[in-house]
Amino acid sequence: MAVCVDPKLTYLNDLGYNVLRLPREGIAPLGVIGADGTSKSWLGTLDQIWKSEITVPVAGPQQAAGAISGFCTSDLKLSAGLEILANALNGMFGGKAPDVSGEYHDAKSMQFELGNVTVSGIDPFVIGNYVAKGELAAQNPFVRRYFSGEKGTKALVISQVLLAKSVKVTGKKDASTTVNVNVPAIQAALSAKGGVTVSSSDSTSVTYENAVPLVFGFQVFEIAYTAGQWEFRGVKPSAAVSFSEYAEAASDSRPDLPIVNEAELVEIDFPQ
Repeated sequence: MAVCVDPKLTYLNDLGYNVLRLPREGIAPLGVIGADGTSKSWLGTLDQIWKSEITVPVAGPQQAAGAISGFCTSDLKLSAGLEILANALNGMFGGKAPDVSGEYHDAKSMQFELGNVTVSGIDPFVIGNYVAKGELAAQNPFVRRYFSGEKGTKALVISQVLLAKSVKVTGKKDASTTVNVNVPAIQAALSAKGGVTVSSSDSTSVTYENAVPLVFGFQVFEIAYTAGQWEFRGVKPSAAVSFSEYAEAASDSRPDLPIVNEAELVEIDFPQ
């Protein structure tokens, strides 16, 4: 039986990245996502719960992603395309953005192109060394919930993020016919946000650009405690790993886990 895949949750999968449903700042390598069934929550960063002999790894500077910059999606159904556009604009506005969906009323599908794409990450070997030389704060209740593997829970560690400053959107009637949109009307609707610019070389393709890069995608490894030791497992990009829960929060302040002191850090002994 064929499996229906939601394109708005998978449009970056072929590039090796999971989709961050609401593009935004603040999602970075060493971040930890707790998965509990289909629910996913931002928990904080690994260094908040792991004390190591090794200095906390720092993500490298953003590097141009030549192979990805200019990447175009396939033609997506209008409903999925409008949701991707709305999420991108909400990320640029840092909250609820004006609705421009009405300008695409003649379209049957939409195509997206990411611009000014960069990547930033921490090598998995470096993360592994940091974990191997450290101890986990096992008394933290969130740690016990997500790091023990109980009841289908998982802890996912972000190793790399994909960022972009702009999104070029083209509405289409069919595979070979684009639709005209009212670019001045879109520009007027979005004029309330000074950091967002709208441009177009014609009346069919509109580029929405933010003042700073936003995270659109990410790569993760699952961390698990098996046979008395920690191990990392590869996680294939998929709709199931797409993340939105924390990103959709109205506040920019992260629900950070409390910082623990050295006395609270113990060697974990989860039951097998």
